[in-house]
Amino acid sequence: MTAMPKVTDPAQAKAWLKDAHPDWSIVRSDKGRWWGFLDTDKRGKDAVPVRTTAADADTPQKLHELLDAAES
Repeated sequence: MTAMPKVTDPAQAKAWLKDAHPDWSIVRSDKGRWWGFLDTDKRGKDAVPVRTTAADADTPQKLHELLDAAES
């Protein structure tokens, strides 16, 4: 697992999360909550099935941890 750099700008955090987890759509609400939604169409037909297709967290760092866990 690659550690997420400490960033304070939500746009930079979102860009980093999108780069680190390209199969996931990253969303940040106007209240500051973070979500990741797995785009199963991007994964391809030979991808390993996963049980987690959505995750939410209070911080981008925690979302990164949850997405890493879902991808393992």
